[in-house]
Amino acid sequence: MTSDPVAAAVADLGLKGLLAARAEARRQIQDDGIRFGAMASPTAPGEVPADDPRWHTQGRNWAIDPLPIVIGSAQWARLHAGLEQRARLLDLILTDLYNGRALLHRGLIPPEVVLGHPGFVPQADGLHQAGPHQLVLTGADLGQHADGEWHVLADRSGLPIGAGYAMATRRITTRVMAGLHREVTLARMRGFFHTMTAALQRLDPHGDGPTKAVLLSAGTDSDTAYEHGFLATLLGVPLAIAEDLTMRDGRVVITAGDRHEAVDVIYRRVLAREADPLDLRSSERGIPGLLEATRRRMVGVANPIGAEVLDNPGLLPYLPALARDLLGEDLLLTSAPTWWCGDEAGRRHALAGLDTLIFKRFGHDQPTVTLCGWQLSAARRSELAARIEAAPWAWAAQDALRASETTVVTPTGLESRHFVLRTFGVATPNGYDLLPGGLARVAKDADAFVMPSFEATIAKDVWVLAPDEPARAEATRAPEGDLALPALVRRHTFPPRVAENLFWVGRYCERADGTTRLLRVADDLVEDYAGRPGTTGHATMAALLDALAALTRIERREPEAPETYVRRVLADAGRRGTIAYAASRLVAAAQEVRDNVPHDLWHVLARLERTIAIETPASEQLQHQLFDVLESTLAVAGIVAESMVRDESWGYIEAGARLERAVATSGLLRQTVGRALPFIIDGQLAESVLDVGASIITHRRRTLSGQGPAIPAQSAIALLLTDEHNPRSVAFSLGRLECALGVVGDAELAAAIGSTLARLRTVDVVELASGDRPAVTDRLNNLTRELYAVSAALSRKHFARAARPRALPTQQTVGAR
Repeated sequence: MTSDPVAAAVADLGLKGLLAARAEARRQIQDDGIRFGAMASPTAPGEVPADDPRWHTQGRNWAIDPLPIVIGSAQWARLHAGLEQRARLLDLILTDLYNGRALLHRGLIPPEVVLGHPGFVPQADGLHQAGPHQLVLTGADLGQHADGEWHVLADRSGLPIGAGYAMATRRITTRVMAGLHREVTLARMRGFFHTMTAALQRLDPHGDGPTKAVLLSAGTDSDTAYEHGFLATLLGVPLAIAEDLTMRDGRVVITAGDRHEAVDVIYRRVLAREADPLDLRSSERGIPGLLEATRRRMVGVANPIGAEVLDNPGLLPYLPALARDLLGEDLLLTSAPTWWCGDEAGRRHALAGLDTLIFKRFGHDQPTVTLCGWQLSAARRSELAARIEAAPWAWAAQDALRASETTVVTPTGLESRHFVLRTFGVATPNGYDLLPGGLARVAKDADAFVMPSFEATIAKDVWVLAPDEPARAEATRAPEGDLALPALVRRHTFPPRVAENLFWVGRYCERADGTTRLLRVADDLVEDYAGRPGTTGHATMAALLDALAALTRIERREPEAPETYVRRVLADAGRRGTIAYAASRLVAAAQEVRDNVPHDLWHVLARLERTIAIETPASEQLQHQLFDVLESTLAVAGIVAESMVRDESWGYIEAGARLERAVATSGLLRQTVGRALPFIIDGQLAESVLDVGASIITHRRRTLSGQGPAIPAQSAIALLLTDEHNPRSVAFSLGRLECALGVVGDAELAAAIGSTLARLRTVDVVELASGDRPAVTDRLNNLTRELYAVSAALSRKHFARAARPRALPTQQTVGAR
């Protein structure tokens, strides 16, 4: 291994190779579904119109530069020691600020710095959780000075964001830079998340058995929704939003129907001010009564409500003295030089450096504002000075570390960009452990200096070179103090939101699959007969298109050509009933339950989206594109069938898929063989239906051998309605639906489906198909009504959601318009 492995890789790959790695990273990011920003998010996952404002798409795919930043083992050891010490210090400060505030009384911290910061939560006064640490998770943004020394630019310990993105970035980088990765021995990240799991267990205030922990998310409208799901998977805890949780007998519980499961620990990923709409700001993201339950040690919360007060630039100037007072130590890792403007000397220094310093404003209920003085005009600097003089306690000024730069790959070559390193820590019995390296972020804009939000940055993996092998082995083994901890509860009660979205994963996948199969046969008929009016084939084509329009509820427009219509049914994502619509809803439902579905699913869903987005030229058939769509929907079904344990997750998906197939197949038969048509058209249409149901070969084989009805309509009813050995039939779907309902624990609905299947077994196919077609229609209508009744009952019993909390009108809001 060379002394600079990255430089060697750059020389070997050249710009062409690096651009290929960057493009491959983008593809894999899409395949893994790594996003920052709100995702497509329904309030209800079911039948929501396409133009309903409850559906929205924001954010963007995660962006990764393929070249990692490499930190030597000795340098990281120094950083680790400094960050660990800082975490211990912040833990002591947090404990004091909500338990007596001796640091304020003794004058070690000016009261205005704390009481004027939006992260300070007075309602959390007296809160002290179980376990050796109040601060469980830590984060810090670091920059490197020209002399090579690292300094802390800001603490991010209130709600540390990015550890999950760091792991996701590592996975992508090591794939696209596999040659470089094989040559370098790295400190691994995975152990950090095991340590995080152990830290959550130690927060359990009861400690009398397995710990039930959940990750509390704001849902898919959170900017970091992807990370929430990914972290829940890494930690082995369920993902929950506020509507999944409630208070019962003073404890937080997950409620599903009449079942209640107590929660011992909450990994909080919602802002503190939104975590409890009863005691704090009204918010649909919080749990009413959470603060009181935490205070009474009925539940542990990481990080505790109010920890955001540590993310306070005004605290930075006082940390050296606090370290000496609380730890008896000098800080090993200093902050970038910072001055609080509420201090007279600090204010004078800040005002004298208006054109060279970075200015940060904070205040109650206001986000922190960051300004680079050198980027302001003279008039704006004068305005800034006036604002500081008017409210000096709300401002801090910080020196700019201009030498913190790294190299990124661009289409024109390598460019140098400013970067910030975010590090992450987690509490252990003896202190804190750090995620090796962390996550580096570089600005997309070459001229940017102050790092914008995650959405406007490019991520870089940070590789920490491992020390010698014995030391690395020692560093990666589980701490002894964690071995005696009780296990986390892995199986969990499924709240209505989770159950419903899993159910619709199954339904929308099957809907996309079934519509694609129907459209494939219709498109083939259009290709052969659209230009041949008056023929039997044209009449068959028209009948099948009529069935397609009735089933999808996408009307045919006159004088719209059949070719145009079938393309609209495929690709119009804004129209309910299309394949594109079903695929987009499938992805959105899966995003809601990311921690309950296999990781492989995201690669298939990304391919499905890419396939549907292809614009096939009007001169070509859609057959190839439709086969590619089927390949993806079959892959989803295969993953569910072969990669999921037969628990409730699988049960709800399977129930959705089988119910959808039974309803769709019944509808197709009703719209085709249930209609009275001339004999020759009836036969060709029935064969087309058998083709849609992947049963045409079986029909022909049985007809030739005399083992099945020779009349196509009779064969269609036999194979697609009553044949329990045909996976595409209604009867087969009912049998699987009965099984799935049993898995989710609903014996009553399983029995109802069993009764429906028993009645279906009594059908005389020959008699039914030989009589009047209205009899077929009546039979299928009755069957469909029974299926819809089961679907409605399933929704009432398993998917009914509790009303979300709403703010009561106050004196200020009464009468407001």
